[in-house]
Amino acid sequence: MCQKFLVIFLIKYFYQISAQLTERTNEAIHFCDPSIPNDCGFEGKCVRHLNGNRCRCPIGRMGIMCRRPCQDIYKSCKHWEEENRCRWAKPFSPFFEDNCAESCGICKSNGRSLKIPLPPILEPISWIIGRWETATSAGDRFPVSFEHPYKEILDISLAETPMFDRPPVNISFENSFSVRAYTNEGSEYVEVGFMTGKPSRESTGFIKSNQSLNENDQVAIEMVSNTGIITIEEGILRDNEISLTLKYKQGISKAYQYFLKKSRRSFKLKNWNILMEKTVMELSNGTIRKWLKRYRRTKDYLMEY
Repeated sequence: MCQKFLVIFLIKYFYQISAQLTERTNEAIHFCDPSIPNDCGFEGKCVRHLNGNRCRCPIGRMGIMCRRPCQDIYKSCKHWEEENRCRWAKPFSPFFEDNCAESCGICKSNGRSLKIPLPPILEPISWIIGRWETATSAGDRFPVSFEHPYKEILDISLAETPMFDRPPVNISFENSFSVRAYTNEGSEYVEVGFMTGKPSRESTGFIKSNQSLNENDQVAIEMVSNTGIITIEEGILRDNEISLTLKYKQGISKAYQYFLKKSRRSFKLKNWNILMEKTVMELSNGTIRKWLKRYRRTKDYLMEY
């Protein structure tokens, strides 16, 4: 009797867990909402799908708001289409239709395309892609400060999409003491690295337990500097603002005299042309510095066809 009761209990428990797993692993990422007018632009239409609503765009366009030119993200798309992946993966994953829209026949090219396409997974941070410039009135900066005011170029550009990894965007900071290239003894700091993002409701195929529906998208920046410092920052994305906290730092011995201990900073888009950086940085000697920088956009890589 006890064994029979245990078997019945385990069967019921199994079905309950199976139902929970199905609910957790089938979370859809919607690119549009049919109830919102013009959520796919003036000429597009939002279509409901079990794996996430998608925009049906006019010729030459694709993606969220139909704002991107129709083109494949991965160079392997034509090969994947020959293997019929667009069709057999459709019932359970939108990956191939999202990233191989042209090869899968989701959109039709009109001959215009970006030099390097923007993966749909990076669309939430598309607003920060471009070249930004600023001139400061003090020497404070991340991760190493100058003694005097400086000019800075923040360059966030599109990167080639790797075959089997999360796609990034390239980042470089070019900083010069006073007016770079116009001073006789100007210091120059350069950081290069990459930024990538992860949607909070991304379908990974793994079980997600105790996950809040209100979680924010995640963002990470990894950089290496000619000052001998390596940093990794992680944070969250809310609308047009990225908030970052320093998670890892390493530097050569000569860099420890000005080595940072902790930092928090944010990038916020004020309008299409203005980007604000707010930073709080604690140095190894306990000194805390705070500052605000205002960048002006000088180039938009998402307009380079």
